[in-house]
Amino acid sequence: MSPLVEIAMKYWPSLLKGTVVTLELTLTSLVLSIVLGLIGAFGRLSRSRPIYGITTAYVEVVRGTPLLLQLFFVYFSLTQFGIVLSGFVSATIALGLFGGAFLTEIFRGGIQGVERGQVEAAFSLGMSRPEAMRKIILPQAVRLVLPPLANHAILTLKNTSIVVTIAVNDLMYEAYNGASVTFRSMEFYTLAGIIYLAFCYPMSRVLAAFEDRWNVQYGT
Repeated sequence: MSPLVEIAMKYWPSLLKGTVVTLELTLTSLVLSIVLGLIGAFGRLSRSRPIYGITTAYVEVVRGTPLLLQLFFVYFSLTQFGIVLSGFVSATIALGLFGGAFLTEIFRGGIQGVERGQVEAAFSLGMSRPEAMRKIILPQAVRLVLPPLANHAILTLKNTSIVVTIAVNDLMYEAYNGASVTFRSMEFYTLAGIIYLAFCYPMSRVLAAFEDRWNVQYGT
């Protein structure tokens, strides 16, 4: 029996537990990213200077600083203000804030990518701006933002690995612990890589297939 198979058979419960935590963290932070991204996109498109300024500052600060720094700030620095969060919650907030800043620009670009003529046609039919946004602009913007959104989901899954630094028992944490105890780092990190790839690669192939079908459906 190969050492890799031996380690996989012996430590699969802990690796499975870590994989579940990784998927939960990916889902929760992705939902938060989407919510913040939509709010940020509307803020960046707002005619209100204060709202535009706040959302622009958020995007620039988050995109201009490392994700690891943001994670440490949420987990460690907020304790000075009496805010004590669990590792999982801190990781969700940090990953959500980080992803929200990037999705803000993706969603904004998708909304602005809708042909101006269709927007004007909606207004000529008597639609209000919110109604035109809901019925005309957003449904078409979805097509433009879907590929980068799916890519962001894959990136979020991989980015969860940094939570090992605050002892969240995700996949990377379990692999690190196993390697530390057994001194079999090659086997544990190889297994972790295989598990990450087992999720990321199918997601990328589904995305490619969906993009092809979407383009055929819309005749592009």
